Amino acid sequence: MKQFVALAMAILVMAVGCRKSDDPVVKVEAEDSEMNTAISAAQASMTNFMTVFRAPQTNQQYFLIKGKFTAGDVVEHIWVADLRYDGSVFHGVIANEPESIPSLRFKQPVEIQLAQISDWMFVQDGKLVGGYTSRVLRKRMTAQQRRELDAQLPYRYE
Repeated sequence: MKQFVALAMAILVMAVGCRKSDDPVVKVEAEDSEMNTAISAAQASMTNFMTVFRAPQTNQQYFLIKGKFTAGDVVEHIWVADLRYDGSVFHGVIANEPESIPSLRFKQPVEIQLAQISDWMFVQDGKLVGGYTSRVLRKRMTAQQRRELDAQLPYRYE
């Protein structure tokens, strides 16, 4: 059975808060090398996120992490908001309606181990920092889709 990684595009539109969205979930094959490279880059730069998350400046806000959740053969990468870190585990709530794992639901409290993190993001001075997997998905959009998305976002890509 092919394994798919579901990545919620909804986070692109709702990065400033946790709310349901009608935006589609994009299914990505587990063997997608570009997406796997993005996940590796996010994991390798996690210390950057942690440094800012622990002592954010007034121009840094909207911190989210993407966690890898599994149920049997199903893998879904889901954004988590309202973060707290206890020194070893992140606590937060699911930031969008999960697509593939019925035991998870929107705004459900969850714990994320560092090893489960597949992406991170925050907004600084109105610009997206991190969001490695989101950048891959945005790049795959048509120019028209990117323009429409960018018009809705409360931050900009650079």
